[in-house]
Amino acid sequence: MAKGTEAGLRRDLVEVCRRLHDRRLLGAGEGNVSCRLSRDLLLVTPSGANKGHLRPADLVVVDLSGKKMRGRGRPSTELLMHLAAYTARPDVLAVVHAHPLTAVAFTVAGLDPPNDLLPEAVLVLGRIAVAPFATPGTDEVPRSLAPFWSGHQVILLERHGALALGRDLFQAFDRMETLERVCEVAAAARALGRCEPLPPSAVAKVIAAGKALASR
Repeated sequence: MAKGTEAGLRRDLVEVCRRLHDRRLLGAGEGNVSCRLSRDLLLVTPSGANKGHLRPADLVVVDLSGKKMRGRGRPSTELLMHLAAYTARPDVLAVVHAHPLTAVAFTVAGLDPPNDLLPEAVLVLGRIAVAPFATPGTDEVPRSLAPFWSGHQVILLERHGALALGRDLFQAFDRMETLERVCEVAAAARALGRCEPLPPSAVAKVIAAGKALASR
């Protein structure tokens, strides 16, 4: 169940869209964001809208079958991807799909995502999955994602962006922003000549330290 009132969630979703736009994680009409309003209802961005200029009243309410319940516009053309995420992951309360430039470039170059590169990658992102290319706006996209829902909070979509899941809108946004920053570090390290992940022993220590901090 989503936390907060519908009015508050509308404001939060618009704020997340503004941050995505300001940080160049999406542009023009790219990307889409959603959150759970209740067990059976989702709040989603409208199709084709510039996410940097949305207002709370522009958002659309749909049910888990994708039927529009309230709102002036059409729900995102990538609604099927969001519906698949919520169906597969009842623990997920928010989904952010953006087009982070460096992260997408890794998929264009055919490079593995920078797993275990930095402590924040280990703690914030976990293992980054890469879904094969699927035609945007079609049911190919949720089918391409199906093998990766379990055990992943961040999924790169080949040549199509990235998907971040969260317990709320801001956690999903933070994962998207962290993904791009880690990919930027990896790209810079490669340009300097070397990009090596943390060794498994260091990864284990980072995870243990993160758990200890979370339990305080």
